[in-house]
Amino acid sequence: MDRDPGSQRPTTHHGLLTELPDDYLASIEDYHRLAYAIVGEARRVATGRFGLRSLAQGFGTPVFEVAMGRAGEMECQVWIGGDVLFATEGGVQRSMHITTLNAAAEFVGVSPGTEAREHDSPELGDTDRWLRVSPEVGEHLVAWYRLGAEALKQLTALPGATDADEVQLWPGHFDIATAIDDADSGKRATYGLSPGDAAHPYPYAYVGPWGEVDGADPFWNDAAFGGASLPYAEMLAAANPADAAFEFLFAGFDSISTGP
Repeated sequence: MDRDPGSQRPTTHHGLLTELPDDYLASIEDYHRLAYAIVGEARRVATGRFGLRSLAQGFGTPVFEVAMGRAGEMECQVWIGGDVLFATEGGVQRSMHITTLNAAAEFVGVSPGTEAREHDSPELGDTDRWLRVSPEVGEHLVAWYRLGAEALKQLTALPGATDADEVQLWPGHFDIATAIDDADSGKRATYGLSPGDAAHPYPYAYVGPWGEVDGADPFWNDAAFGGASLPYAEMLAAANPADAAFEFLFAGFDSISTGP
């Protein structure tokens, strides 16, 4: 990976890695495991819900309440920043450098879970294996989800966007996404950003229509899921990657609203 000779840190563009390491997808898979089996599981055990968020300090759960018997309830939160796992309970913050799933589970107080696992989630595997995480990839993920949250917030604020789902980072899929109806056509689609997966080894933005689209429209370019995707390289080439992501998502929204 190219390095900034002044800081010996990977070069970034708006916090995103400008060149991804060779083991990037393997690292993403381990962050994915951590997200659904530990971070999302902490919220699920307490509340029955497992959706995560882009946060000012990283990505993880919103603040949730844990029942403490006669003592009432305690506010908790679990999140990832770089290669560090954080947890707060009742206003007290703790942290640990990420090592294994079992160590993370013990730190948070859960068993490595699979409730939030989806069809495209990696298997848990050996929960004593050291996870392939790094400050660089972890910080890249924080920036990626922050970019996604910004672009999706703009999209849900469009006058014609109705019945929008809350923007969430789904631990099972490991993408940040929402689903929106078009007020005029009534057609619905999922809009999101993924850090990469088996079919797309690099990050990408996507539009996944819930119904038929005009197959002759070159916008619908992704054969892997029948929708459209914007490659990471095109976002990085823009002056502002978040603006590029929003413009792509809006193009999808517009195509769906005017399509057949």
